[in-house]
Amino acid sequence: MTGDTSETPRWSRGESGGSKDPQLHRDTRQGRGDGLSCLCGRDTGDPGSLRCSIAPEVRLIESKTGSWIIAPSPLRVWQVRPSALRLLQRCREGHTLAEAVAVVPGLRTRTALRFLERLAEHGVLHFEPARVASELPSVSVVIPVRNRPRAIDNCLAAIDQLDYPRDRLEIIVVDDASTDETPSTVERWAARLPLRLIRMSSRSGPSACRNRGAAEARGEVLAFTDSDCLPEPTWLLDLVPELSIPRVVAAGGAVLPAAEESWLQRYEAVRSPLYHGRARAVVQPRSPVPYLATANLIIRRCCFLAAGGFAEIHPGEDVDLIWRLCARGARVHYRPDGIIRHDHRDRLWPFMRRRAAYAGSEAVLLQRHPENGRYLVVPMPLVLGVAWTLLNIAARRRRPWCGSIVPLAELALATWKVKSEGVPIGARAVVGALLRGYGAFLYWSAFNVSRYYAVPLLGFSLAASPAGIRRALRLALGACLLGPAIVDWFRSRPRLSLARFALAHVLDALAYHLGTLAACVRHRTLRSLRLDLVAQWPVLRAPSISSDATLLGKH
Repeated sequence: MTGDTSETPRWSRGESGGSKDPQLHRDTRQGRGDGLSCLCGRDTGDPGSLRCSIAPEVRLIESKTGSWIIAPSPLRVWQVRPSALRLLQRCREGHTLAEAVAVVPGLRTRTALRFLERLAEHGVLHFEPARVASELPSVSVVIPVRNRPRAIDNCLAAIDQLDYPRDRLEIIVVDDASTDETPSTVERWAARLPLRLIRMSSRSGPSACRNRGAAEARGEVLAFTDSDCLPEPTWLLDLVPELSIPRVVAAGGAVLPAAEESWLQRYEAVRSPLYHGRARAVVQPRSPVPYLATANLIIRRCCFLAAGGFAEIHPGEDVDLIWRLCARGARVHYRPDGIIRHDHRDRLWPFMRRRAAYAGSEAVLLQRHPENGRYLVVPMPLVLGVAWTLLNIAARRRRPWCGSIVPLAELALATWKVKSEGVPIGARAVVGALLRGYGAFLYWSAFNVSRYYAVPLLGFSLAASPAGIRRALRLALGACLLGPAIVDWFRSRPRLSLARFALAHVLDALAYHLGTLAACVRHRTLRSLRLDLVAQWPVLRAPSISSDATLLGKH
């Protein structure tokens, strides 16, 4: 994972990005979904007509030592073949993929697409689909609701303002056996919107309602949102073109607060599990954007049905669907332009109860997808150096600073390796990347303790002996609770004081932790508490990343 804490998932975080050597590390995922078709076998777009937008900060360098792609934050370096650099330069100039491939002899469009997809997964570029009004597909917006007359009225009023062609739009509201005036409120909109109301005979839950709506939908694309959400007018126009990109079967956008009046709403504006940041991304398990929420999700109807729809779990049905799609080789994109406004909880108890519910879904999800658990990359030179220092302090020996020799040696080794391989970056960039990686490791360690291990650590701090160890453990617990809160406040700069933000952050972590423990007991599993530690040692040779793009990638 990257070290950007504002764009990482709320419970599947783990990798201390940036702590790796500035060479791109090996991607262990196997190539799947070799065709350019969605799950049901239908063609999803012409790759030759795509345009690629390369991030402005990414440098394409041709030097005596080779052809290089350098992304600065976090620092990543690719050594590629000259043909790959020519391809990217043509893409940066605004040419379509077919036009860019034409200047590289012997290169096929599909091979180039695979190479560009790999770079897109690392945030180096994103695809720009064409927006042709005459080619927009029909869309069915599916909204489950139960006993929310005012919320659904506001939601439908916002949908009435959508810019999408009305003759290609269908609104399906699935009423989950409401006991108030919700159905009559929906029916009043039938004269203004192409709307259908489906009434469940008994309370069935959001997943069953969405599946029922999808089964009766007529549109080629399903757009899911919730009754307490307000779509922006350009919501569908921003998201639907993403489905014209080859192999992309689903997409989602940013979920922003409908209001920022209370302190909890201002906290949610930057720390909501529904919000994945301002950068476009490829959605994958164990990545900075590992899922999309049903508050803002579009998907090809044929692919939704082929995948089996939503599982009968709540919450977590949206995460489960995205992970099943990715496991079958489909691509899912996050595009923050497609905005939904969500009515975040502004009272403390509902806020904490919802966080605990999200935590409870993790146990169910990891039973269904055990390969997607948390992991933490551990920079061993830093750990060994700290351990040596603490042992010397405990033994009251002199020169505890000798522990700093190990991480300093790694810094020197990384700088030497980059220079010896002719990588066109300076020593300052290499050292800065490794130091940021060390900081990211400390952040994620504290974050995992606060959300998963705070109660056991508190128990040890009360039972430990002697008193000095008890004090040290309590200080460590306090640092794990407050440290990530302070870092996140400086990074996100919310409209909230540090004290209130830290209070909300700590309550968020504790509610999540208690929800995790309760789910472990309820489902009789400890999967939620498992954290895979990946030891990282200094690397003397960059791994190959060529994968299926062997004609273009080298290191």
